[in-house]
Amino acid sequence: MFKETEHLLAELYSMISVICAQKNIELDSPGGIDPRILLVEYEVSESLPEEQNPPSSIFTSGPIIDFNTFALTRRSWQYIFCVEGEQGQQVFRIYSAIVNTKSPSLRGQIRMVPGGITMVSKTEPISETPATSSNKHFVVAVGGTFDHLHSGHKLLLTATALMLQPSTTAERTPRRLIVGITGDELLKNKKYAEQLEGWKQREESVVNFLIPLLSFTIDDNDIERISVNEPVVNGRGVFTRLKQAAITIECVEIQDPFGPTITDETVSALVVSGETRDGGAAVNTKRQEQGWKPLEIFEIDVLDAEEDSESANKSGNFAAKISSTAIRKKKAEETHRPLL
Repeated sequence: MFKETEHLLAELYSMISVICAQKNIELDSPGGIDPRILLVEYEVSESLPEEQNPPSSIFTSGPIIDFNTFALTRRSWQYIFCVEGEQGQQVFRIYSAIVNTKSPSLRGQIRMVPGGITMVSKTEPISETPATSSNKHFVVAVGGTFDHLHSGHKLLLTATALMLQPSTTAERTPRRLIVGITGDELLKNKKYAEQLEGWKQREESVVNFLIPLLSFTIDDNDIERISVNEPVVNGRGVFTRLKQAAITIECVEIQDPFGPTITDETVSALVVSGETRDGGAAVNTKRQEQGWKPLEIFEIDVLDAEEDSESANKSGNFAAKISSTAIRKKKAEETHRPLL
């Protein structure tokens, strides 16, 4: 159910951006908040596991992960927030029980938060995009500049990972997430181009965002990075292999609107935003000319503050959090600001 899930992600990333705009909190920059939203497969009927026999994993890599695998990941949390109320306490009891089946035991400061959020499903379709798909996708693609990675980019990347066929303990088919990142030469005429991040920095930001969403191991040997200096399609590339998750993140430099989508027949799905919708149609035209199957195209929501904009300056502060151009403008103004 791509559209419903993606819509939830968009609402959450919008909420984070609105709150940061309201409270003047730095977002997606050094010293600020760097959010990642992970969805957990949890059944309300789940009960406490036996100490020696925790439940088996279902989804073993994100951005949707089963509750048991999430609880057993050995990440170090500074804070763990627990919602007050019977259901919130039940979730935390089960989480704690699973965590404490392994050593070291649960660490992190527990903070209780009041109430909770009730999600009401809409009965009408969210958009014209089909809500479900029967196809399995093992090679998916997305493209963009990914300059000064922000919440809009994070939604796009998470949605692309969401399209990959989930990996389970029973099925470990290798999967490829292809990210086409625009080459530096194509961006030289962008506004505030002097503040643009280089291709290598943008590639590292993409990978550093995706790894914690997809990989749930602390073994440093699980991650393998391979740089390809010779042209890949029409530029360079860096492949990051997550062995346990059976995923390879392939970041490639693109010098045209199509990139690997018209040179790699194994790609079966493409995730686009409203701004790149026409590009998706052009890709399929090219593929059909080559006698290839068209890609299944999935479009993400546009982040906006419409429903939460009473105290957030929607046209100013909020937009500045989710626009690469606005971020570069701010940095340019700070660079040229005279010292007092």
